[in-house]
Amino acid sequence: MGMSTGGGKGAKSEINVTPLVDVCLVLLIIFMVMIPRNVPEISVRLPPESNQRKPPTEGPLVIGLSEEGALTLNRTPMDREKLATEIQRQIELRDNKAVFVDFEDTVKYGDGVEILDLARKSGAEVLGIIKPKGHKTPDTL
Repeated sequence: MGMSTGGGKGAKSEINVTPLVDVCLVLLIIFMVMIPRNVPEISVRLPPESNQRKPPTEGPLVIGLSEEGALTLNRTPMDREKLATEIQRQIELRDNKAVFVDFEDTVKYGDGVEILDLARKSGAEVLGIIKPKGHKTPDTL
């Protein structure tokens, strides 16, 4: 049907595809047999479950101080004595021992320093002062 009788003018340069396909299939089978079917297990040691309480809030601790002297901790009003114990309690539960203080511009310098000292004595390792966005920093203290 598609065979020639050899009566052509010269040598043919066509490749015989059948033996090539046979060799490729044999190689494919050999490689499939040689790949291990079982993947070795990797043993993983997980830490034991912790019974410690999680921090009550994930947000930062923010102390607010108004011009009248009103104190807040994360927008919850508090008096000065309760504030110290509450800061200490919340800092013990956290990995990040940072406390931020939000002063109004008209707060006296001494009152602000007292709050910063209170936070430091309660266990805060990092102290920061928050300024609202777009608020101009005062020229004088």
